[in-house]
Order: sequence, then structure tokens, then C-alpha cells
Amino acid sequence: MKYLAQLQHWRESNEKFITFLVRFALAFLALTAIYESYLAYTTKIGELDLVTYFISRGSFETARFLGVADCQWSCFYDGCYVGREGKMVNVLEGCNGLRLAIVYSAYIIGIGGLNIQSLLQMIIGFFVVQGFNVFRIGLLIALRDHGGDAYFYFLKYFFTLSIYSSVVLLWLIKPRLDRLLLSITKQ
Repeated sequence: MKYLAQLQHWRESNEKFITFLVRFALAFLALTAIYESYLAYTTKIGELDLVTYFISRGSFETARFLGVADCQWSCFYDGCYVGREGKMVNVLEGCNGLRLAIVYSAYIIGIGGLNIQSLLQMIIGFFVVQGFNVFRIGLLIALRDHGGDAYFYFLKYFFTLSIYSSVVLLWLIKPRLDRLLLSITKQ
């Protein structure tokens, strides 16, 4: 009985954390299942998924903006190739940032539940993560084009750090977004 009382006390004192974990896990599993179903569907019909297509197109435009004048872009079922001939970067399904957007969305649902405010934050988060993602791939293409040590440094360290920075930024601005979205949804 002593252990049951301690367990009951622990559960009561950690109720918010437990609620967060349950919401987060369920949201993560549901969103991952939806995404995996979407990927299975694109595989079944033999097409590249649209998010990877748009990420590679945005990366192509970013690379051109960053000075890769004769940048080429072509997409196939297995991914898109962006860059100059002989220095192409392959943008695959795993590069599209959706898995990170799923983790961020599950976090938002874990914190606040599934409501209009959370949905708006998830949409904003999706676009912020994708914006960081497009910029980092475009910069990678430009660095690959120019060669040198900067490309390898970027690929090894900054490439991953930059995309995770988008989620940290979203976590930091979440209280401000909460207040802003609450005022918008109340009107």
C-alpha cells in the first residue's frame, strides 16, 4: 500500500507532465502514421511527394539567388537534383523537413491540446521549419558550387544545426504566439 500511495502522489504531482507526454506521444504517432501513409501513397502511384518537390524548387531558387548562375533542377521519383553539372545536391524525402515539423507539431499538441490555437501554431511552425530548410539546402548548393573547406564545414556542422535552430526559435517565441493567436481567435 505504501508504494501505491507513493505512486498516486507522484502521478498527482506530475499530472501536467504526464498529460504532456501522453498528448505528445499520441500526436507524434498519429502524425507519423499519416505521413507514412502519404509516402506509401506516393510510392504506389510512382510519384515524388509534393513537399520534397517544393523544397527542392525553393532550394533551387535560393541557390540561384546566392549566385549559382547556371543552376539546374530536375526531379525524379527518388528525389530532386539541384546544382551545377558534376556538383549536384540530391534532395530526398528525408531532406524535406516534415519529420521535424511532425515533432514540433506533436510538441504543440502536447503542450496545449488540439485546438484552433495549436493548429495555427502548427501551420506557422511548418512554414518556419520549411523556410529554414529551403535556405540551408540552397546555401549548401551554393557552397558545393564554390567548393573549398566551407562546404565540408557547413555539411558537417551547420547543416543540421540550422534546421534544428528553427524549432528552438519556435519554442522560444511560443509564448508570444500564444498571446497573439489567443487575441486573434477571440475576435
